[in-house]
Amino acid sequence: MPEPPLTLPDHGGSTTVAPTSLGELPPDLLADAAFPVRYQDRAPLGEGGMGIVRAALDRRIGREVALKIVRPGEGSRGDLKARFLREACVQGQLEHPAIVPVYDLGRDPEGTLYFTMKRVRGQTFERIIDALRAGDAEATRTYTRHKVLSAFASVCHAVAFAHARGVVHRDLKPANVMLGDYGEVYVLDWGLAKVVGAQEPRLSTDPPAIESGSDPGARTKAGATMGTPGYMAPEQVRGEEVDARADVYALGAILFELLALEPLHPHGTAAEATGSTLRGIDARPSVRAPDRDVAPELDAICAQATATDVPARTPSVKAMVEAIERFLEGDRDLARRRALAEEHTRRAAVLAETALTGDGGATETRALALREIGRAIALDPTDERAVRTLMRLMTDPPRAVPAEAAREMGRRARRGMRDGAKMAALGYLVWFLYSPLMLWTGVRSWTLWLVSSAAWLVASACAYRAWRRPAPDGAPPYGMILSGVVAVATTTGAFGPFVILPTMAAVGAMLMQMPPAPRRRTPTAALYALALAVPSVLAWAGVLPSQYTFEGGNLVVHPVMLEFRAVPTYALIFLTDLGLVLGGSLLLGRFRDTLGSYEERLSVQTWQLRQLMPDEARPASLAHAPESLAVLPDSVPPPSSGTP
Repeated sequence: MPEPPLTLPDHGGSTTVAPTSLGELPPDLLADAAFPVRYQDRAPLGEGGMGIVRAALDRRIGREVALKIVRPGEGSRGDLKARFLREACVQGQLEHPAIVPVYDLGRDPEGTLYFTMKRVRGQTFERIIDALRAGDAEATRTYTRHKVLSAFASVCHAVAFAHARGVVHRDLKPANVMLGDYGEVYVLDWGLAKVVGAQEPRLSTDPPAIESGSDPGARTKAGATMGTPGYMAPEQVRGEEVDARADVYALGAILFELLALEPLHPHGTAAEATGSTLRGIDARPSVRAPDRDVAPELDAICAQATATDVPARTPSVKAMVEAIERFLEGDRDLARRRALAEEHTRRAAVLAETALTGDGGATETRALALREIGRAIALDPTDERAVRTLMRLMTDPPRAVPAEAAREMGRRARRGMRDGAKMAALGYLVWFLYSPLMLWTGVRSWTLWLVSSAAWLVASACAYRAWRRPAPDGAPPYGMILSGVVAVATTTGAFGPFVILPTMAAVGAMLMQMPPAPRRRTPTAALYALALAVPSVLAWAGVLPSQYTFEGGNLVVHPVMLEFRAVPTYALIFLTDLGLVLGGSLLLGRFRDTLGSYEERLSVQTWQLRQLMPDEARPASLAHAPESLAVLPDSVPPPSSGTP
């Protein structure tokens, strides 16, 4: 029986091909008189540069097959016949699960060449990418990155198998890869496959030319292109002799598109795609699509596989698939991660030095340094230099408060002022409610009583307003302060400046010490001191009637505003002093609770910062942390223990 037109070696062996020319084939070798009876035509499936693929029922076996025939009108071209036969023989002899098996090869009664192959069903990478790019929910759920990369690895295995048999595909692209409904993966369309060492059927176009208006996404034109623009390697675009590394380039372009969801080269015109291919392009998906969160390892695989210079390209598909499988298995390239970490650490050290010297823009520089340190530790938790830089920045705070921290402090100051104003409003109102007790003691000067009562009521109203509408910058409410000072000063008429009044002034002054800036606290304390000093000085100077005399070793208080009847006066003084003691205690307790909550918050934040570090980094952080910082987290009480 005559030899077939092409014989491939066993995988792993050398390729020695002696193809028989089409004219040497016996006429009856491909003739199939039973064709019309055996195959029942179904529906068209697609078409390529040389042929049309239709679904057909093989009545002999009882199964549906894909039947490919030479395109109508091209049957007389010997070059296309030879290439069609080559495709059938190459695909038929590449017995691999990811390569569609060929069942039959022949010529129908009209003389048209055909071959049948397995009917495959599923989605091509091209359609999957389109669906993912469009945000299709079902596609996003079905075709996860891990699933797509696993399928791509299967494609690489199939292409590597073909390379081992001496076959280069030369037209790998997303449209020529199909994922089956049950996990099958197929590499389609071997019409442009080249057998290393075999004489290639010459196309009618001499030399092969790429049509300037062709669409890179369209089917391959026989006699016009020897591949698809945008996926062809630069040497393939130039019409040079190619080897397996041309397929490596195409696989790199496919991988880029799977990761970035956009083509490596523009899909406008063939001229644009080939021009971009020849010039070279940044093939890192993370640069083109930063929101896709592509790992550095995948960036490196794409970049090396699509190198413009052939010697710099990934040497084989096998090496490429091994890198992908390492990524899928979680075996990260430690050397690359450490190199990237070292780069981030170096930048962080320079930025930290600039930030710690206090030069202009130190806050922004510190923030950049911390970000670089975070990246370095994420890549390599054992990088001690990064940890040392981090601990140095953490234990040497910035000289100027960062704007974000200042805003947070301002928010806390406003909360503090609101709390103080709320308490002041209640306290001032309580003193106003003492007016009935004053009436019980008897009023000597209605003018003083009215002024004092009105002053406390106004002070309560001002404090209420400060509580409900605090100053935007946390500044002390001077209206509330001044009204409180006036109220304290007018109360002198009841018992003089040395009875009750000093305690009231002290509590009021403490209440107004909430502003964080010392320059704002000093005027407040001075005003309350004046509320006590001014009435005393004026009484000593004789401007105001003196309310105290010393008679026989006794201090005698002379009433000016009140009558001082025994029982009501005793009750008024007792209740007033009791209220001041309790109010002052509650005020200081509130301050201590606030301070305790911030201490607890600081301790918990320090502990959380320690937890953010991976286990590998903790020994380094403890080694370079101050003693107080190192032991602080262990002393943090649990939330249920309350504030210290």
